[in-house]
Amino acid sequence: MKSRTQRPAVTQQKPQIFADFYPRQSALSASSAFYLHISAVYRIWRWSLLLIGLVALAACGGEAVSPTSTPGEPQVTVVADAPPATATPLPPPTATPIPTATPIQPPIPTPLVDLTDRSIYTANLKPAFAADVDAVPNAPHYFIEAELIPGEVPAVRGVQRVRYTNQESVALDAVYFRLYPNLPAYNGTSTVGQVIVDNEWATTSLEYENSALRIALATPLPPGDVADITLWFTATLPTSVFAGTAGSGLYGFQGNVYDLAGFYPTIPVYDDEGWNLEITATFGDSTFTDAAYYQAELTLPSAQQVVSAGTVVERRSNGDGGDTWRVVAGPVRAFYAAASDAYTFISEEIEGTLVRSWYQPGGEKGAETAMYYTKGSLPVFNRLFGEYPYNELDVVAMPTTGFGMEYAGVIDLAQSFYGEGGGAYAVATPHEVAHQWWYNLVGNDQPDEPWLDESLANYAVYLYFEDVAWQEMVDGVMNNIFLYNYNAAKNLGIDRPVAGPVTGFDASNYINIIYSKGPLFFHAVRERMGDEAFFAAILDYAQTHRYGVTYPADLLAALRRHTDTEIDDLYRVWITGE
Repeated sequence: MKSRTQRPAVTQQKPQIFADFYPRQSALSASSAFYLHISAVYRIWRWSLLLIGLVALAACGGEAVSPTSTPGEPQVTVVADAPPATATPLPPPTATPIPTATPIQPPIPTPLVDLTDRSIYTANLKPAFAADVDAVPNAPHYFIEAELIPGEVPAVRGVQRVRYTNQESVALDAVYFRLYPNLPAYNGTSTVGQVIVDNEWATTSLEYENSALRIALATPLPPGDVADITLWFTATLPTSVFAGTAGSGLYGFQGNVYDLAGFYPTIPVYDDEGWNLEITATFGDSTFTDAAYYQAELTLPSAQQVVSAGTVVERRSNGDGGDTWRVVAGPVRAFYAAASDAYTFISEEIEGTLVRSWYQPGGEKGAETAMYYTKGSLPVFNRLFGEYPYNELDVVAMPTTGFGMEYAGVIDLAQSFYGEGGGAYAVATPHEVAHQWWYNLVGNDQPDEPWLDESLANYAVYLYFEDVAWQEMVDGVMNNIFLYNYNAAKNLGIDRPVAGPVTGFDASNYINIIYSKGPLFFHAVRERMGDEAFFAAILDYAQTHRYGVTYPADLLAALRRHTDTEIDDLYRVWITGE
């Protein structure tokens, strides 16, 4: 299993997809073939029972037998005394057709797609990183087919198929999916109907206040083996923003924007603590996922403009007022999409990445400001953390009550920034750009160890202004953000260790500790190690764990690889409080 220090190697694959059983050339769909398969098995079973009954009759030696009748079949009665030898033999019974059970029809057919082909993801990567399509070959591989249904209570309805490889060192008797809209922070709903695992209907149950779907496996899934899972789902979107929640307008329909963060059932990380399924706080981040591959076909009203993780490879009109957008993204930490009929954008290529800055009418100046800080910080982080491998990055105005939010290949900034008063672009934009490394490329347990990505992403803001020699901003970030907020926490008596889950904080100290005290730890380590060793260690950390999952021990190990200087005392003072 994934441990808090390292991920195990997977030694084998055993692909099993619907096409293995029902070739594409067949006139039957996979779901139809599945039903016929079940029907045939059922017929064989029923006829087997009839033959067993006849054999039993022959062996009874004149004893009366009354087999149990089955609805739709004639009841057979056997006479107790055998007829005399001269009696005319009874005619053989006439075969009666056995009715077959009518299976429950799924609302949407099972997708027929090859989930072993990763070559399509080169469309999402810079040419120099094309080989990254095979960087995590055993990562989950999703195909999502979903339709946005506008209305008083907007909804997304769809079907998804996942090729899930057991990457752990133990057999799994179940696979879990997080239903994020059911968490308090999201304020929506998510329901899953039927589920098929390896062509068989599966037994499911809801846990953790309906935020986790447990899918029981007929037999335990050994390490390295594959389960093919198809499920049908519906998610509803809230239309109200509740300040102070993790959603804060980052899931739902607000300000003429559909924000679809976490709309699809998502497999969480399994590590040495088991499945990560806790009920998360109503602030901070709620997701902890492995990098994965995503294909999505999203159908929306034709007026809607989609902004998503990955790359749009096709947009086709369906002739009914709707368009279907085909998107590929991978390897990425999660899939994300937003849509609005008012979005437009400006764009610029930055070191091989097409950056789009999206805005609504009246927000062009804000879009230019967001582009300015993206254009400035992206090259700096390319040098410090290793080159951004994707060919696209989208910056989107979003009606959130927070400053912003990170997603794979997409960063959201508060729509309120885009008005005449402007906003905190100088801090929020580079912070969210840094999350493309410290969240997407290098994953971590955001609900339990938020400082690993948030503190490092906020320290990256300081590094950006330092790199471009903007001294006023260097001093402002250090004195007015890091030191001011940390000292305020001490003066108010709400200082505490940086380490700990989001649920261990409250709104009064989460920002001060995670976003201000945490960066001061990195600065203290840098001063102790020296710039050369520190930056070599951070680059090492980013490259060693690219597309992986890290824990505090991994960060400390990277730092120790580049210095003989004692740093454990700094970790104890700033992070654990020991």
